[in-house]
Amino acid sequence: MKRYELVDTLRGISILSMIAFHTCWLLNYFRIAVPTAMLYGKGFLIWERSICIAFIMISGFSFSFGHRHIRMGLELFLIGLAITALTCIFLPDIRIVFGILTFLGSATLIMIPIDKAYHKASNGDNASEPVNVMLLTISLLLFVLTYNINIGYLGIRGVWSANLPQVLYKGYPATFIGFMEPGFVSTDYFSVIPWLFIYLYGYFLHKAVMGSPRGVNTLNRGISPISFLGRHSLIIYLIHPIVIYLILYFARYLK
Repeated sequence: MKRYELVDTLRGISILSMIAFHTCWLLNYFRIAVPTAMLYGKGFLIWERSICIAFIMISGFSFSFGHRHIRMGLELFLIGLAITALTCIFLPDIRIVFGILTFLGSATLIMIPIDKAYHKASNGDNASEPVNVMLLTISLLLFVLTYNINIGYLGIRGVWSANLPQVLYKGYPATFIGFMEPGFVSTDYFSVIPWLFIYLYGYFLHKAVMGSPRGVNTLNRGISPISFLGRHSLIIYLIHPIVIYLILYFARYLK
């Protein structure tokens, strides 16, 4: 897969931010620091959402750099399932069901026919800049419109909203899509809707940037130490919670 320094740098920054956030979360879990009221306050929520949006958007942006999408999608999905199994068995109170890797694997597979349709509609090339800008805008609007689908409605309260039928919110398949059933618990939950629209935003942003020589040149600039983290983001994502957990566990119980 073609590597661009700036993309890896941005992914590396997201990983560093994620490590910091998870450290705060586990500090609260072990009751060492970070009060619960702070962890679930507006500031931490914005921080957490910014990490998610950046990571998913960068993944969507990078889709067109890869070629083995079926293999990549299945690998991410299966790793996500393995994390679900392990957390349900060993850490049920902080289990992860339909987490970020399950979503990224699903999004990669869903994007395969969308990518084919895009190139077929544009005769095997990238669409024109106005078309890409329009698709970017539509993706962002759909994300905003469906952002609250997990809790039962479309739109934004106070602006425009529409409640969805509760009959939709039953079972794990519906929860996977975005219609989260009552009582569902997961410390890391990313449903197909609304997050696929952020993935699509990154995908169409890639098309817009790669259609500009200036954009391509900009992608070659980055910060090498941080881009190193970005190139190894998956393994760092998998290992860092375990490392932090063990450090804090021994710090808490062996002091």
